[in-house]
Amino acid sequence: MWLALSLMLVLATALRMWKIHDVPGNVFYDAAVRSMGTSWHDFFFGALEPSGTVSIDKPPVDLWLQVAATRVLGFGLVGLHLPEALGGVTACGLLFGALRRPFGFAAALLAALALAVLPVSVLTARSDTMDSVLAALEIAALWLSWRALESGRMRWSVLSAAVMGLAFNVKLGEMVIALPALALLWLWAAAPGTRVRVVLATAGTFLAVALSWTAIASLMPISRRPFPIGSANGSIWHVTLVYNGLDRLSSHGATGAVEGGAGPLRLLSAGPMQYWTLIGIALLATSLVGLSALGALLARGREDGRMGLRSPPGRFAVGIMVWFLIGLIAFNAMERLQVRYLEAFAPAVCAVFGLSLSTLWRGSVNRRVSSGDPGSRGVLIVRIVLVCAGLGLLTASLNKDSYLIHRARTDSLLTDFSTPALSRYLRTHRDGTHYEVASANINDIVGLVARDGLPVLVLNSVDGSLTRTKSLQTQVAQRRVRFYFVASHPCHGGRHCPGNQIWAYAHSTPVPGQPGLRRFTAS
Repeated sequence: MWLALSLMLVLATALRMWKIHDVPGNVFYDAAVRSMGTSWHDFFFGALEPSGTVSIDKPPVDLWLQVAATRVLGFGLVGLHLPEALGGVTACGLLFGALRRPFGFAAALLAALALAVLPVSVLTARSDTMDSVLAALEIAALWLSWRALESGRMRWSVLSAAVMGLAFNVKLGEMVIALPALALLWLWAAAPGTRVRVVLATAGTFLAVALSWTAIASLMPISRRPFPIGSANGSIWHVTLVYNGLDRLSSHGATGAVEGGAGPLRLLSAGPMQYWTLIGIALLATSLVGLSALGALLARGREDGRMGLRSPPGRFAVGIMVWFLIGLIAFNAMERLQVRYLEAFAPAVCAVFGLSLSTLWRGSVNRRVSSGDPGSRGVLIVRIVLVCAGLGLLTASLNKDSYLIHRARTDSLLTDFSTPALSRYLRTHRDGTHYEVASANINDIVGLVARDGLPVLVLNSVDGSLTRTKSLQTQVAQRRVRFYFVASHPCHGGRHCPGNQIWAYAHSTPVPGQPGLRRFTAS
């Protein structure tokens, strides 16, 4: 049996590591990783460029792992991707561990195998975004919640809440998909008369850990820390709770695909985002067997008292189902959905699938024993259907995984407006200026930061100016910046165009052979 577990982990590792050096990076986070490696100040705040004027739009906890990897392996695609790939493999092992004691070896192995080959999990773990690490933390919290249910000791619930607080620092509100289910398990694990104490302890622990980085970082005056992208006034709290919180539920302030819009069939879509092959097939298979399997599980619980709603395994199963249902509803209802967000939902899908197949299989065995008819046609049909469902999902997933690997797919939708040729030109002609280039939008030049690791001058944030026109004039006059790059926001004038962009365009001329690049002419 343990050989099967080892083979599953080897498969998960191979799918996440094979040709990982060919997968393009997310230049936004890659630029931050390179900049964060230049100083402890930039490391702590998640600076997006080496002079530390702007930072990423979330806590940099996950990026700390990538900085460490690139310091050891060198700044490159392997170091950038390795922490996320290992996070994906770890998630598979943790899911097995979380399910083995309550549901048995077979159910745990089936769920872990489903997660190991699930295309959306493979895609995310092969990218350099932080969602695979988030999934591993969620599953670790799930395992700790089982320990709380099994033992009845509050310390396991508190430790689980602390892990979820850490998950919040990795990907903010995305962990909310799992949090209500875990909170339900924490309440169920509480001894009679202690639920109020458990609520206070777990809520306090979660909030203390979740908001720790934001609270500490906010103590630093705005003038001495980077301006977080997404904030209107430099407030880290605004970025944490609004820009990456409430706004992510709507189309305001968030990016992502809007294919087909919100709706109950979004994750079954076969459009450009390919939700259908990434998770839809697995979701449909899980939905078809999940409800019937849960019914069978509860029925056996009433018969033998071991798997009913009053038993720890029965309550654990309900908690997993709650996680599944919340993810299903939330990701179909969101206005904008990045594919990688689904990683917060994937462990629940795979857990329900593994538990469902195992439950139905055990049910067929029990019927054979009770009827004394080993040749029962109904039992044979059930077994054939279960085997076909498992093999069909495995085959479809591996086929999609092969496609993702050979096409070097990534979960990033961010466009890199810069080019290696532009990078070479700027390095050659910057003439010792402090800033490699100025740009109205950090997203236009993060590719340059990731390639060259040089300071850049960012003119504007999402909701306001970072560099006043007079300051820009001074920087140009002192020859601290020589070039201006215009890509995705070619604003030259008009009522809604910021004054610094109007001045920059009016006092610069195009550089021949370098699209979007302009040279300042002001003295």
